[in-house]
Amino acid sequence: MDTRLPRFIGPVCCALLLSFARHTHAQDTVTVPKSRLEELERKERELERLKGDVSKTNAENAELREKLHQMQTNQVAAPPASHPVPAVATLPPLQPGDVIDSKDLVAYYRQEPAAAEQRFGNQRLTITGEIAGFEKPLLKRNYRVLLPGTEATTKVICDFYPPDKFNAVMIANHGTELVGVIGETRVPLAKVGEHVLIKGSCKGARESNVLISAGELTRATTAGK
Repeated sequence: MDTRLPRFIGPVCCALLLSFARHTHAQDTVTVPKSRLEELERKERELERLKGDVSKTNAENAELREKLHQMQTNQVAAPPASHPVPAVATLPPLQPGDVIDSKDLVAYYRQEPAAAEQRFGNQRLTITGEIAGFEKPLLKRNYRVLLPGTEATTKVICDFYPPDKFNAVMIANHGTELVGVIGETRVPLAKVGEHVLIKGSCKGARESNVLISAGELTRATTAGK
């Protein structure tokens, strides 16, 4: 029996293998439509733009953080003194007859709170200044004479308790005058703008004000008489 293959079998096999290889190569090659390609390119450009925007935003945020840090540092720094006074340690020992201006007293407490308290706290002081206003608590006999501090919001608050001869003390003339009442008689005690000397005990500072437990008020114009 002849087991040899016919002569045409070889060329047929080659043709089949070549056809299969071409078919396989065609399957590996994908054709992308032009519209799809343009869409992919557009998305790639958009991605690059977004990356740029993120980098720009990060840089701006870093700059803002730096500015905020500088602002916070400036706020923490002590503001310049609006009413400069010498350092408390350089002052001579406090004497009973010394007179201190109300603005200076407030400035000492604002500039060096601890040192000012050590020097003035619970000491008998004589304070001078122009009366800036009055306060009269409701349902209480005491009244307060306000002397100016270093700013409009700071004061030396001198708290008085009226002598027994007065039935009451009241603020009159739209807040510009303080009068004592004896029976039906009104006795002028002080006026806004008057230059006075007030003696009392210093009770320290509270909310930028200096408190004085006062016992005596003298008009400066008559103090030497």
